[in-house]
Amino acid sequence: MDKLKQQNKGISDEKINKILALEKEVAFGLWIQVVGQIIELIALSELLQVKEDENTVGEEQILTGVWLRTIGQILEAVSVSKQINETDLLKLSQQQKLAITGDLLVSIGSGYEVFGGVHVLEEETVTPPRIVP
Repeated sequence: MDKLKQQNKGISDEKINKILALEKEVAFGLWIQVVGQIIELIALSELLQVKEDENTVGEEQILTGVWLRTIGQILEAVSVSKQINETDLLKLSQQQKLAITGDLLVSIGSGYEVFGGVHVLEEETVTPPRIVP
């Protein structure tokens, strides 16, 4: 609360309390996303083990992307949660950098998933070459 008062001189206590409440909601939403990511990661890992396909390159790329997104989402959720009550500006800056790193990992993971999805789609839509007489 002191951090917000210092940064936002002239803002009412009511508004500062509203900001803190909204920051807590953001953190809660991030943790919900983490739970969803972990559920997706576990299910995809088990699905890949159950499948009997020999060619799983695309699926493995998707799983790698989900791992990266999950790690990034966890980093972001942890850092945003720590930022809420942080008063030390150096620690706050470090937590913000960690949140940005988490966002970067989420983005890279999404990219891996795209490439994996394209690879799976290409594998599934391959048609035998046509022989033209």
